[in-house]
Amino acid sequence: MQTAASLRDYAAQLRSSGLPVIFTLGHLAKIVGVETEILHETVNRQRESANYRMYAVAKRSGGRRFIHAVTPELFRVQQYLHKEILCGVKPHPAAFAFHSSGGIRQCASQHCGARWLFQYDLKDFFYEISEVDVYRIFNGLGYRKLLSFEIARLCTTTRLPISFKRYLRASYSEKPNFDNVELLDDAFSGYLKFKPYLHSQRTGVLPQGAPSSPMLSNLAARHLDESLHEYAFQLGFVYTRYADDISISAYDLPSKMSRGDIHRAIVHRIRKARFLENEKKTRIAGPGSKKLVLGLLVDGDSPRLSKETYMRIDRLLYAANKYGLVNTAKHENFYSAYGFYNHLSGLVAFVKDVDIKRWAEFKLRLSELDVPWETT
Repeated sequence: MQTAASLRDYAAQLRSSGLPVIFTLGHLAKIVGVETEILHETVNRQRESANYRMYAVAKRSGGRRFIHAVTPELFRVQQYLHKEILCGVKPHPAAFAFHSSGGIRQCASQHCGARWLFQYDLKDFFYEISEVDVYRIFNGLGYRKLLSFEIARLCTTTRLPISFKRYLRASYSEKPNFDNVELLDDAFSGYLKFKPYLHSQRTGVLPQGAPSSPMLSNLAARHLDESLHEYAFQLGFVYTRYADDISISAYDLPSKMSRGDIHRAIVHRIRKARFLENEKKTRIAGPGSKKLVLGLLVDGDSPRLSKETYMRIDRLLYAANKYGLVNTAKHENFYSAYGFYNHLSGLVAFVKDVDIKRWAEFKLRLSELDVPWETT
């Protein structure tokens, strides 16, 4: 049992770190104004279908991305954790996504003038981050073990499409599983206290669409950022990561190293950090070849949009205006007009950071579209 003195020390430690004081799951429920029973059922994995509605959006590169729309009650909890805790934790300086001091343009500008560019995409990035990783983040910040476990369950889900269910059963050799109690390290020494919650044999992962997931992914990938930044620094290279997009650039390669040597070393570090590269999106660009980082050309002193990007946005806006969002979405192989509209809105927003004049033009044309699900 916790003594009054130990609780005061716990609260003081959190306050000194600029973190909100949360004692128990019930205390968190009162803070955010959600019924404690809802949170208990979520931690017990008894509300997966009720908490998340899944829908698919088409990816430009092919295939589908599954988005988790979070129920209002759980969204309120995740939003609180995001704003009051996660936003106050600084990610690695090489991570440029999901925080106010980052951004696509700032990320791309790190690579301007490079003659060599090594690029990698992390496969199923959010699904590779488990509730064990989330537990470690909150426990590492100073929250008690039981509460960290409960928060980890609140921020993760086991509701995935069948084709992705494999991410829910990570082995201990790759990612510790909560159910393998006898294999847990010292960080989980108090885990036996969580036995009432251990009815699920599956370890949850980050849902794409939850407000807490982006920053959690940044913090969970810090060990990857540290490893690749160290490697790049040793060679005089530049490393950045924007969500699941990794870029490493150089002006020249070391005389005794081939691009194959560098590629293998990067892949080794990605896999050692328990992520996996998407081989179809791996690219090595040398002198004389086109160099794009996050859709921006980096062959000059500052990042700029390619002519192809301008033309694509212009074409999609024209088609949506002439033929309507529903017909254009079908023609462009999107699964819904809503998903296509969000994609188009994202493309237009992307222009703002680079070309404010063209952004204003695109934004006006976007606002003039007939959006069927909006009511007046």
